[in-house]
Amino acid sequence: MMKYEITRKQISPQPVLVIQRRVQRSGIAGFLGEAFQKVFQFAGKNGITVVGPPLARYSEMSGDALTIEAGVPVASTPDNLPADSEIRRDTLPGGPAAFTVHMGPYEKLPDAMAAVDAWIKQQKLAPGGAPWESYVTDPGNLPDPKDWKTEVFCPLAS
Repeated sequence: MMKYEITRKQISPQPVLVIQRRVQRSGIAGFLGEAFQKVFQFAGKNGITVVGPPLARYSEMSGDALTIEAGVPVASTPDNLPADSEIRRDTLPGGPAAFTVHMGPYEKLPDAMAAVDAWIKQQKLAPGGAPWESYVTDPGNLPDPKDWKTEVFCPLAS
């Protein structure tokens, strides 16, 4: 397992556009690719400014299925989204968060999440919401998985 440096970070609330779906673990990559494409196209078509890399928030994980919100951080979200759109607006929470950086393939991201969970327990803290991953590196630009950088956030209870 990779060694992770975990820190406590104060983060600001961040508006996002996301698509939420319940998927099997084996379907995560396919869902993320599809969702990111749809959300980027939606933002572009509607003049919404994307202000960071795509992200995935894991709102519920049980057994082999997960509820995932996949999307992008934006400067602001429109008040009205098309009624037929599966894209919805949301906000990543502000406040304290456990934070680490994962370098390498996405298949190893559960190691980063486990390290963050262990750190939270060791620090006698409690999670304060759903964790998320921010995919800093675009695999299309850097195809070697060893070069992929992912930031991992877990909100902390105040």
